[in-house]
Amino acid sequence: MSTTQLSHHMGPAFKLGIVGGIGPAATVDFMSKIIRNTEARCDQEHLRLVVEHNPQIPDRSANLLGGGADPTQALYEACRRLELNEATHIALPCNTAHAYIKRIQPRLSVPIINMPAETVAHIERHWPGHPTVGLLATSGTVASGVYHEAAAGHALDLIVPDASHQAYVMQAIYGEYGVKAGHVDGPCKEALMRALAHLAERGAGIVILGCTELPLILNQDAACQIGPHTVALLDPTDLLARRCVAMAKNGGAEPIASQDC
Repeated sequence: MSTTQLSHHMGPAFKLGIVGGIGPAATVDFMSKIIRNTEARCDQEHLRLVVEHNPQIPDRSANLLGGGADPTQALYEACRRLELNEATHIALPCNTAHAYIKRIQPRLSVPIINMPAETVAHIERHWPGHPTVGLLATSGTVASGVYHEAAAGHALDLIVPDASHQAYVMQAIYGEYGVKAGHVDGPCKEALMRALAHLAERGAGIVILGCTELPLILNQDAACQIGPHTVALLDPTDLLARRCVAMAKNGGAEPIASQDC
């Protein structure tokens, strides 16, 4: 195969723009998942990426819960810079940031690939029997309703932790020993496991790791054992990466067949 043929393996028109820094470690994790999910024999068979890495974008949860600066303009400007750098599609490796897509997308000429929508579609493809699905996410994501909106009209029941267990989720993410402070084990994992066990006890057979930092603590797992319960842990970052790779292979269009493993 010639070099020219190799360069067209992923579709020459596809260039993925990534809004990075929301959060920083999750951005690197997402890029790694794109690479791992790409079947490539050489450099030229990988996706073209352009990253706008801006950790100074205001915290999304702080804004959605009241009192924090509005990140809408900063998110839009990041997307616009990606657009000007010839990105054909944009990915936001931050679940909470999807609460702002409705404000941003009309001002762009390239599509933002919706991570919550892709996650719900994956569940519907693989668990068609109206499952109970738990959501572990920031309080901002829960309050925004982005996953509830994505699940509307689909055959699943979405549940979230009660207030006391949601506090454990926020501790795992934002706490002194949380994942945003660079920790992936110890107190942050213990807190997250308490919230996960709570959802499993309430009947969730599938749990969405709905903050892009949570898969840094717990891996995606088709059969995670939590006491007497077996739960499928889903990583939306990985599902988004797989969708981006599938779209790249299809020249930027939605693939006809599922690319799930």
